[in-house]
Amino acid sequence: MKNIIKILSIAFLACAFLMSCEGPAGPLGADGADGISGVDGVDGNAVCLECHNETTRDLVAEQYEESTHGTSNLMYTGQTVYEYTNSEECGKCHSNEGFKETQHTGLDTIFAPYGIPTRIQCETCHDFHETLDFSDSTNVDYALRTRTSVALLMDDGATFLDFGNNSNLCTNCHQPRTAAPVDPGSGFVEITSKYYGPHHGPQSTILAGIKAYEISGSTSYPSSDHAHKAGACNECHMNEQNHTMEADLDACKVCHEGATDFDVEDVQTDVASKLAELKTALTNASLLDGDGYPVPGTYGIDTVGIIYNYKTVQEDRSMGVHNPPYILALLQNSIEAL
Repeated sequence: MKNIIKILSIAFLACAFLMSCEGPAGPLGADGADGISGVDGVDGNAVCLECHNETTRDLVAEQYEESTHGTSNLMYTGQTVYEYTNSEECGKCHSNEGFKETQHTGLDTIFAPYGIPTRIQCETCHDFHETLDFSDSTNVDYALRTRTSVALLMDDGATFLDFGNNSNLCTNCHQPRTAAPVDPGSGFVEITSKYYGPHHGPQSTILAGIKAYEISGSTSYPSSDHAHKAGACNECHMNEQNHTMEADLDACKVCHEGATDFDVEDVQTDVASKLAELKTALTNASLLDGDGYPVPGTYGIDTVGIIYNYKTVQEDRSMGVHNPPYILALLQNSIEAL
């Protein structure tokens, strides 16, 4: 055994000696070819800063303060508009909290009035981006709270309206709450309040050319497809992302070259004239009071439908622009029937 250990020790020392006697290193070989350079990535915040910067923020804030939404802090009967309308039925569209709640619940009413409601603001309409890929400039994700089709309140969600673009966000509130009258079988309908009508926001259904009281007459009702419906709200009211939301004449000039105002082809003049004629006829028939409100009472179905049409065109507020053929047909046929 001692001999084996002695032999292994001698072998180990011999190896160590040989390794310590290694000669100098030879010259370095030539460098290999360089690899292919990778493509530089986009800076992480470059796209975000196009909108999320102080200049844009201040401009948007300044514009918004001039908008009707922005002035919802005006006083009415001693309260701001959003305080006055802080109820289960009104809160959906008149307060920031109410709109966000109903977008999550899918209901058309809020659970209860809010202790301290706040006005419609940035985060009412804007939430999180669905995508951070902004390469498609024709379909930019502006982080709107909703862009999907919207159920109409007037028929308990039986009808959905889809403009196919960001205008769907507006449809949530800019739609009638009360439907056009339906014959209960007797041929008569009761108006119980002087506030009878679609309730201020029939713009989306007017654009779509649906849901008014389409009484027969000399003027036919047009197809629901027309250029203004295709553009819907955002192309005219948010042109160049203008947050005053005032209609922009430059947007009209894309189709109506040379237009100097919104009264293209005298549409607004014609609508104003027919609307005034219908109002006079309704007032003379004691169907509208001196302030232009419907007089409560029980009337024939067509009479109630005509009152509904008058309030619809009045509260649309575009004086025909949103859907000229449809609005003119409603007014003309209503005047004839009355």
